[in-house]
Amino acid sequence: MRARLTSGLLAVALIAIAGCGGGAPDPMSLLRKAKATVDTTPAVHFHLTSSGVQGTGAVITGGDGDARRPDGFAGTLGVSVAGLMLGVQVVSVNGTFYARLPTQNAFTRADPAQYGFGDPGKLLDPDTGLSNLLLLCRSISSGTGDRYNGEELDEVNCSLPGAAVAKLLTSADPAQPVTATFGIDPNSDQMRRVVLTGPFFSRTNPSTFTLILDNYGENVTVTQPPTTG
Repeated sequence: MRARLTSGLLAVALIAIAGCGGGAPDPMSLLRKAKATVDTTPAVHFHLTSSGVQGTGAVITGGDGDARRPDGFAGTLGVSVAGLMLGVQVVSVNGTFYARLPTQNAFTRADPAQYGFGDPGKLLDPDTGLSNLLLLCRSISSGTGDRYNGEELDEVNCSLPGAAVAKLLTSADPAQPVTATFGIDPNSDQMRRVVLTGPFFSRTNPSTFTLILDNYGENVTVTQPPTTG
């Protein structure tokens, strides 16, 4: 009798546990929550790396910096020019982009396109920035999940319009879609990692950018730098 009772209780417990399981998170819900979190943070730190980058002229290869709402950005971006790697200090504020090469003593006004990327001051723009890409996802599916610095991340895979990504980075063929994986911390709804693969510098040879976002809400100030002239 006791054996049958114990088996029955075990079966009931297993059924209860199964009934409490929430299953896999809804990928569209993850994207919406992540966008809301990005759109409400006053500032965030970013770290950019790349692989398979090749092309003529200036091409961005990586960088580190801070973005502050509504249009501030300051950091150092890695740029390859004819095979020569340069660390370019950049500041974008109030819609104006400034750059300082290692050989320069002060910043100069510039067009970010000449360095192979879009205006980083728009990174936190809710309508045209990074978070805007989340709601442009097509062919959405749940990823396998991953970890970053001990955090468990829920992953969402999707396809993005190349023209939208080109506004933030660059593209040799904006008509081609970009493959994306978003890694989101389900506890904080913070978008932690973004992996983008597409024809950024070559129509036939795709390259990959990996963007890490952390220090949400950090206390940073972005001001106009001293310039020459």
